[in-house]
Amino acid sequence: MSAPAAARRRARVAAPAVLAVAIAALVVFGLVDGSKPIPVLDALRAAIGLGDSGSAFIVQELRMPRVVVAALAGACLGGAGALMQGLMRNPLASPDILGVTGGAALAAVAAIGAGLPPASLPLAAGVGAAAAVTVIQLLTRHTSGSSTRLVLVGIGVHAIAGAATTLVVARIDPRRLGAAEVWLSGSLHARDSLHVAIVALGAILLLPVAFGMLRALAVVELGDDIAIGAGVPVRRTRAAVLLVSALLAGVAVAVTGPLGFVALGAPHIARRLAGPMSAATFSVSLLVGAALVLGADALGQRLLEDADLPAGVITAALGAPYLLWLLHRTGRR
Repeated sequence: MSAPAAARRRARVAAPAVLAVAIAALVVFGLVDGSKPIPVLDALRAAIGLGDSGSAFIVQELRMPRVVVAALAGACLGGAGALMQGLMRNPLASPDILGVTGGAALAAVAAIGAGLPPASLPLAAGVGAAAAVTVIQLLTRHTSGSSTRLVLVGIGVHAIAGAATTLVVARIDPRRLGAAEVWLSGSLHARDSLHVAIVALGAILLLPVAFGMLRALAVVELGDDIAIGAGVPVRRTRAAVLLVSALLAGVAVAVTGPLGFVALGAPHIARRLAGPMSAATFSVSLLVGAALVLGADALGQRLLEDADLPAGVITAALGAPYLLWLLHRTGRR
């Protein structure tokens, strides 16, 4: 084995461990730092119900749900992006761009405008994401399953959902406008056990299914003709992967609001660290997504002294230059 190949192999082996350590460090930082700093050992004891009641309340009720939701939502977004980019064979494909996140945002803002209780927002966002996928599937059902058509239809759904969301916000009751704007900014503020339960249940149910699809997806990535020759049902596989990707994104958006860049950037970073799509690369994409959201939330809380910036603002600020660079790099090819 050549020296460069050996170095790449070592990097692929080390990447999951390094990311896991980074995630653990960000979780601990999220538990100890805040308006009332708590020593590391005291925070860890409070996380398992030991120590004084004040620290236990702060850690278990205020900080732990926030970091758990951030980590799990980021992992779901990373997995959703990896599936969608593998399916479309397009580095620009992601739930953000193809209308899934837009459908979830539209449904959640409509629920806020209708005065539904906050507990209903995750359900509304999930329904919106599923509806966006249904529209995409209906508009592409009579085609051969072309990835190009799926991308174009998804971009159209995204544009329609964005315009409809703007219209809903413009006509919303001013008393509810603040809640809609906070949700649309991608905030992790005031996450609680309900949000943890929703995203954890979604991850537990969907991620094993996603791992089970990777073998067929790897064949589909080689092209429709090769996949058909290998006996892979291309149209059914494409529909199933698209649905699971959308549901993963919907689960994440349901508990955080829209978080741009994560589903787009995590798979790219994972492929650079772990190589072409495989179970290992998919796992690294989950870890990268979790680290990105945890890092964005930690930075947003501490970047300004007098205000917390939503994690979605930070991820969008990171994503804009990255997307421009990616477009430039793709265009040169």
